[in-house]
Amino acid sequence: MPGEKAILHIDMDAFFCSVERVLDPTLEGKPVIVGGDPGTRGVVSAASYEAREFGVHSAMPLASAGRLCPGAVFLPVNFHAYLRYSRLVRDILDEFTPMVEPAGIDEAYLDLTGCRLALGEPVVVAQEIRRRIKDELGLPSSAGLSTAKVVSKVASGLAKPDGFLEVPPGGELEFLAPLPVEKIPGVGPVCRGTLSDMGIRTVGDLTLLPVEALQSILGSWGRILHQHARGIDRRRVEKERTVKSVSRETTYDTDTIDYPLVRSTLLLLSEKCCRALRRERLATTRVAVKLRHSDFNTYMKFQTLPVATDQEQAIYRVACELFEKLLDRGVLIRLVGVSLSGLVTAGCQGELFADAGAAPGSLRTDRLNESLDQIRNRYGFQAIARGSTVGLAPGREEPHVGQGGT
Repeated sequence: MPGEKAILHIDMDAFFCSVERVLDPTLEGKPVIVGGDPGTRGVVSAASYEAREFGVHSAMPLASAGRLCPGAVFLPVNFHAYLRYSRLVRDILDEFTPMVEPAGIDEAYLDLTGCRLALGEPVVVAQEIRRRIKDELGLPSSAGLSTAKVVSKVASGLAKPDGFLEVPPGGELEFLAPLPVEKIPGVGPVCRGTLSDMGIRTVGDLTLLPVEALQSILGSWGRILHQHARGIDRRRVEKERTVKSVSRETTYDTDTIDYPLVRSTLLLLSEKCCRALRRERLATTRVAVKLRHSDFNTYMKFQTLPVATDQEQAIYRVACELFEKLLDRGVLIRLVGVSLSGLVTAGCQGELFADAGAAPGSLRTDRLNESLDQIRNRYGFQAIARGSTVGLAPGREEPHVGQGGT
């Protein structure tokens, strides 16, 4: 109906695998698993639908995936390519409406409410967007259309793969009620278990519970969940989501007490975090280092910086100091990570190395990092490396850009 909200959620299907198939069409129809060699201790980053039929899923150990689907094609993560195609998808979305909110590298919300006069009915626009992405980029996508973000996201998930599902205005409750409660975004295993103990298994069951009861158990999330179960979601589509943190972490193929290796890894992760900061024109005021031991116990330490910076030279020095504080000598290290938060707009960098030959905030260092970024943007991150990181392949790297919202 004219005037009704029209929120589209578009989600790329098995995005990493789909990009790999565009780059190598011989992979079409084959089970594809992105994450690395099954002989390593990494985990699955993405699995094609053919691989999922064998029980393979994201975050599964690669070794387990290899046993379940020995005929699969295993590929390393090519994050540079995925980011490039993500930007190409975004370019297409921006042609239809300025109201585009990225929700990750492979999904976005679009507000099509004001597009009826210029583009036609939202259901037609949604299908045209999917057609453009498929025809121009070779990538399949699924989409959900409704009056609310949460309903559209659920709908796009049910439409997969390569499908479209519209929930008409007024039909939200009927659509959601029979679904398992875990279909509501944000309901994970712990929350699902809590609700199951209360006899709540479907979204419809959830709507019968007083909001006060949910709040007493789940806090403020209980109130939001109560609304979402009814198809009520007052969140707007925001043109740009605020980046709250940037982090990178690596799981080693073999647990290690090679501390020079760990320090080199910290440099590599610092470089990648800072490159992401500069891409977003941000700087950080807080650095964290994470260590996970072979017994899976995880430890973190933070340090607030006196001035904001986007330079890896400064971040690396702080990361090494935090590593020394975390270090339990003789205990094997399984994972190391660097996280940057307290983000501000770049341009207020200070000099953390007043006595260094090339202060991180100096013009010389700025130009060096800018040159490295340009080379890597064109040829890939591995095209150039600092001395201690040359040939460094510590294991599975997990990139993450934390954003505001849910």
